[in-house]
Amino acid sequence: MNKIAIERKTRQYWQQYDHKNPVPHLEWYIENLLPEEMKHVQRPDRSYETLVLLVGFSIEPLLQAVYAYKPRKVVLVVSQRYGQQPGKNWGRMVADLIRKLPEPPEVKDPVVVQANPQEVFRALLREVRQTKGVVIDITGAKKNMVAGAFLYAAIADVPVSYVDFADDAYDPKWGKPYGYGAQIGILDNPYAKFALRDWEQVRDLYRRYKFKDARQLLVGKNSTEDNTILATMKEYLPDSVHAIRTLAEILYCYELWDAGLYNEAAEQARKIEGCRPPTAVACLDGKWFKTEGARFKGGFNNFYEDTPEFQAYVHDELARIGRLIRFNHDYRSAFLRAAALNEIMMLARLVRLVNDNLQRNNLVKALQSHTPNAYLVFDNLRRSVGHTFKIGPTGNNTVQCDICFQNAPEITVTITEPMDWWRNVPLFEHQGSWKQFIRRRNDLAHKYYSPPPKWAEDALRFVQANVEDFWGPDAGKTIDAQTLSWSEVCQLTGLTEYLSPNLLNDDREKE
Repeated sequence: MNKIAIERKTRQYWQQYDHKNPVPHLEWYIENLLPEEMKHVQRPDRSYETLVLLVGFSIEPLLQAVYAYKPRKVVLVVSQRYGQQPGKNWGRMVADLIRKLPEPPEVKDPVVVQANPQEVFRALLREVRQTKGVVIDITGAKKNMVAGAFLYAAIADVPVSYVDFADDAYDPKWGKPYGYGAQIGILDNPYAKFALRDWEQVRDLYRRYKFKDARQLLVGKNSTEDNTILATMKEYLPDSVHAIRTLAEILYCYELWDAGLYNEAAEQARKIEGCRPPTAVACLDGKWFKTEGARFKGGFNNFYEDTPEFQAYVHDELARIGRLIRFNHDYRSAFLRAAALNEIMMLARLVRLVNDNLQRNNLVKALQSHTPNAYLVFDNLRRSVGHTFKIGPTGNNTVQCDICFQNAPEITVTITEPMDWWRNVPLFEHQGSWKQFIRRRNDLAHKYYSPPPKWAEDALRFVQANVEDFWGPDAGKTIDAQTLSWSEVCQLTGLTEYLSPNLLNDDREKE
C-alpha cells in the first residue's frame, strides 16, 4: 500500500473512530493499518528486551513503538485517571491491544501512579531497576510523568524513546499526523542533557577519597546548592534531600578524618545516625592533639607506648600514605610521611626497651616535646643482643650518651632482641639500607624536587616492614583504615531509594 492509499484509509479510520468505545477501532487499526504504516516508518536499528511505555491518550504511537522495538516484555505506566476512566482500566485496554499485535510481547499488569515526577521515578526504580536492555518511551505522556522518566533514565543510564512525525505527514484539516510519517528514535542522552552524570562523578570521587570535591558536587561550596545535584534532585524528588544531605555530612566526616583531625571527625560522626567511622576516629576521639593558636593542646600522655590508640594511629597513617601514592600521585609527601612514621616506630622501639615504669614515663614525656637524631636511634637499636647504650640530655657533660636530646632522662638501655627487619626490603633498586633511607629522607626534606614513584613505594614498604616486625603481620587486620563501601554508604543514607543499581555497585579496587 502506497502513502496515498494509507492516507485515504487513515482518514476513514479517523472519521469512524468512537472515543467512547475505541477498542473495536483500534483493533481494526492493528489489523489493517498498522502493518502498512510500519513499512514506511523510520525505526531504530536495534531491539530491546523491555519496553516501558508511559501511557497517554494517544494509543497508536505506543503500538508503533512496540511493533518497532519488538520487546520481549512491555511495562505500562499509567496515570490514575484518563478522563472518566480509572487508569487501571485504561492500562488494561492498552495491554489487551498490545497482545493482539503480531508476535505479541509479555505485558505486565499496568503500574498506576500519580502523574508527578516522584511517583514515576519510584515506579520505574521499582519495576525495572534490576532489568537489562530497557528503553523508556515517553510519547504522549503528561509532562510531569515525562520529567520523572527522564530523571530515572538519566540516573540509570537508560535510553529514552520518542515517536515523532515528519512535518509533511500532517493532515491540516484533521490536525493529526499520518502513521507512515512516524520517526521512532532515541532522544539525546539525558546524562549529558541534564548534567546528572555528576552522580557517577561523586561515586568515583568517593572511591578515590576526594571527599571535598564530591561534597561540593553534591551541595556546592559552603552548601550554597547552586548548580548542584541537590538542586536538581530537590526539583524532581524533594524527599531525596535528606539522603543527599546525610551523604554530604558523611563526606565531611571523612574529609576531617583524612586530614588527621580525629577529634573533629568523631564529633561529626556523632551527628550521623548509624555512622561507623574508621577505627582511628573512634579510638582517638577526644584523645588526639588539638591546636590552640601556635601550640598543641591535650593529646596522649603515653604516645610512643604500645597501646590500642597508638596502633590505630600507625595503621591509619600507613593507609593514608598508600592513598597519597595511589590516588594523589604525591610521591614527595608520601615519602616524607613514611619517613616520619618510620621514626615514630623507632622511638616506640626505644620506649619498649625501657623496663622501669618511671624511666619509661620520663622518656615518653621527653619524646613528646623533643626528638633525637634518627641516625643515632637506628645505629644503636641495630646492635646485637646484649649491647647497652645510654640515653641522656644534651649539654650535660656528666653523661657520655649515645642518644642525646633535650630534656632526655638519663637511662641505660640493653638490646634484648635483634632488629634487622629492613634487610630484605629492596630500596631504590638496591638491597635494603636504613642509612640510604635516612639519606634520601634528608634530601627530600631540604631539596624541593619530585621523587619518582618508586621512591615513595619503597618508603612505604620500608615502614610497613618496620610495623609488621614490631606488632606482627596480622596486627592491622582488626583496624579499619578505609571508608565504608559506596553501597554501604548508599544504604546508610537511604540513597538506595533514589539511585539505580548501576550507581549503587562498588567495583572499588582494593587498596
